[in-house]
Amino acid sequence: MVRQTLIEVLQKIPWFQNLSPDHFHKLAEIATEVEWKEGDIIFREGDQDKHLYMVVHGQVALEIYLPGQGRITILTLGPAEVFGWSAVTPVVGTRTATARAACDTCAVAFDSEALRRLCDEDCHLGYLVYRRITNVIAGRLMVTRLQLINMYAIKRE
Repeated sequence: MVRQTLIEVLQKIPWFQNLSPDHFHKLAEIATEVEWKEGDIIFREGDQDKHLYMVVHGQVALEIYLPGQGRITILTLGPAEVFGWSAVTPVVGTRTATARAACDTCAVAFDSEALRRLCDEDCHLGYLVYRRITNVIAGRLMVTRLQLINMYAIKRE
């Protein structure tokens, strides 16, 4: 993907609203387009991966392993959704789920180390990025909580 085209793609994604043109150029410098075929494993639970991803088109299934049940899909993400947030956290870094392409998928991959550096160097950009990542994490925790409540309610019936 040509750099200008990548900037145009990022500008259309609501997650990046309120960024300055300079921010878009900085983010495009540390980003690459990636593609997966349906069924491709993007990363596995427990892996150390160095990218934060934003789905451009397609779908990504997030799966966890449950003893006695195998892999279950906990969430399916579509265009403009972020995954791989643990790569941006300076301590965690370990993937909390497996990501698999649910269909042919294209995404933008951001180098997590370079993204952390950018956020440290540009506090305004860092504030916007980390605020949005915390919203992603909070949303995932809420979905997980609701799934656990549902799971335990079914077991009690």
